[in-house]
Amino acid sequence: MSEQLYKEIFEEAMNLLHEEYKSAGNENEFILNFNLSYIEDTISEIKVGVASKFLWDRMVRKGNVSKIQSTITELSGQSINLSPVFNFKPQVSVQQNQVSQTSQTISETPKIDESPSQENIESTPKSHPKKFFDTDSPDFSSPKAKSQPQIEPHPQLIEDFTFENFIPGDNSDYAYKACLAAAENPGSKNYNPILLYGPSGVGKTHLMVAIGNSIYYRNPKLKIAYITTESMMNEFTASIRERTTDKFTKKYRKLDVLLLDDIQFLEKSEKLQDELFYTFDEIYNRKGQIVFTSDRPLKDINGIVERLKTRFGRGQNIDLKVPDYETRLAIIDKKLEFQGKSIPKDVKELIAQTFQSSVRELEGALSRMIGYAELMNKDLTIEIAKEQLSDSINPAGSGIISVETIQKAVSEFYNVSVDDLKSSSRKKTVAVPRHIAIYLCRELTEYSLDEIGAEFGGRDHSTVISSINNIEDRLKTGDLAISDIIKVLTKQIGKGN
Repeated sequence: MSEQLYKEIFEEAMNLLHEEYKSAGNENEFILNFNLSYIEDTISEIKVGVASKFLWDRMVRKGNVSKIQSTITELSGQSINLSPVFNFKPQVSVQQNQVSQTSQTISETPKIDESPSQENIESTPKSHPKKFFDTDSPDFSSPKAKSQPQIEPHPQLIEDFTFENFIPGDNSDYAYKACLAAAENPGSKNYNPILLYGPSGVGKTHLMVAIGNSIYYRNPKLKIAYITTESMMNEFTASIRERTTDKFTKKYRKLDVLLLDDIQFLEKSEKLQDELFYTFDEIYNRKGQIVFTSDRPLKDINGIVERLKTRFGRGQNIDLKVPDYETRLAIIDKKLEFQGKSIPKDVKELIAQTFQSSVRELEGALSRMIGYAELMNKDLTIEIAKEQLSDSINPAGSGIISVETIQKAVSEFYNVSVDDLKSSSRKKTVAVPRHIAIYLCRELTEYSLDEIGAEFGGRDHSTVISSINNIEDRLKTGDLAISDIIKVLTKQIGKGN
């Protein structure tokens, strides 16, 4: 439970920053880029509600999160970290040039690591889980289906992440159909477990949660849990510290549906792997449905014990790739239809051309521009769109330089495949092009080092830095061959966009 130790300090920090930006004539920038809400805190952390991961990453890149944390430190004398909880939509309004406090408390916030409550577990019918998957129940693949009875959304599942709201393309059609099959027949040996893997922002979490929503709306009495691996790890560590591992074990082994995000982080905890091994067997043997996501294929995740990898490898392991241009346009149209909005065709095309590698960023940019136009009471024109996307568009104005674009250019130049660049191969014929590609990503894009690493087979922060340092050292020592290659590729990449 939060004791709200820092609620007033957080609010005061936000007010001070608001006044600072207002005095400098940048109030609109504050409204758009400091859109956070206080949720709760601990002795060393404040949880804040954020509308999306895209907006949080943007605030981190711009240094806004650091500004808030520094201001809080100045006021409290304590070093406090901000921890985001995504998919909250703080109410921000402007009246007579005054911004309502963005630090408004969001009450009854469901915590992602409290799934499901012990009370719900005990009150659930104890009949065999297979009976819960009732084929006579109505088929509600979408929480918004017109024939659906009034059922409260699951506290851990994002309500909008449904099959109805997912636009499958060549990059994701098989994953979409497999997940739909798992939702219609949970526990089926052919689709259990499902492991969805691919780069950030391509729809892995959306499809996984869509399975949960579909099953939940067929039978709300089922015990369904969605949790990230890092949250589960924190919860497991706390249970060891507080000597409540029995409660942790009972909570997860009694689930009917387990949705576990980002299993690549399991390599950090052998003890959690042991617990998850037995949890997997318990759920699987009771015909419960299990779904995982990862940023890379199983073979490229180091540090996971073989017996657990064997279980993860059952069922379906499905690769989600980045969507093509036509699919990105379709996603924009679907998002607009869902919101009841419309924007000019040239603006839609600009967004689809700009955000090539992440659906999450594409949707975030769309929401940001619509929100800006409505807040400022302006029509959304191509000029406004370009201004709002100025930090994402190539300075020449001809489009985004994405990691995918750089990987393709480097792979063609060196006559290696993009898969080679993402692989674990240390051959010089692959390692040098990989180092150059990573270096160019740092120089030509606004991706963080962690995001770049994720696009190169899930490499960690230190490995990315090592690649960049390798090229920088060669440039400093006068390696003309590398210098010329960097110049040629930079020019080629710029023209290609």
